Amino acid sequence: MTTAGTRIRIYSAMSVDGYIATEDGGVGWLDQFSGDTGYEEFFKEIHTVVMGRTTYEQVRGFDCPWPYANKRTVILTTKKLTDLPDDQTTLYSGNVRDLVGDLRKTATTGDVWLVGGRVVTQAFLDAGLVDEIELYVMPALLNKGIRMFSPSEDTPNVLCNLKVKECKAFSHGVVKLVYNRADVS
Repeated sequence: MTTAGTRIRIYSAMSVDGYIATEDGGVGWLDQFSGDTGYEEFFKEIHTVVMGRTTYEQVRGFDCPWPYANKRTVILTTKKLTDLPDDQTTLYSGNVRDLVGDLRKTATTGDVWLVGGRVVTQAFLDAGLVDEIELYVMPALLNKGIRMFSPSEDTPNVLCNLKVKECKAFSHGVVKLVYNRADVS
């Protein structure tokens, strides 16, 4: 269910066969697909980023400054983390429905980006909290790895229809697909 203003959004790249990373979590395979696909414009619309601990640790391991500076960051984890990158980064271990309620109450401008990983994304999908899914399908087959969508035993056996908001092919073979839930205008 969406409210005016803040949307909960998935924005991710995946292979044609549905993988977001190699078996060891590597995303280097994405480097070959450089080109402007609108990330900067998307990022301007984001107020808060949400990610799991594994994704957080992966991003911290990249050889670059914290890419979410000036954004509220929520890390979903049950473990205590130290040396957080800035004072806008917090830890959360509660129910995702409660988190979304809090995020929608406190976000004055902008949307919430579910950065990842797979478990976090699936938890929000299972709870029916995702308003928009923006996928970039890369012209590659990984054949093995970490899947974009991975239903768990908690995934409800309920059909969730989507409607296409946008479909665009880029010259380097990447295809952008944007979906909204069909019950959301």
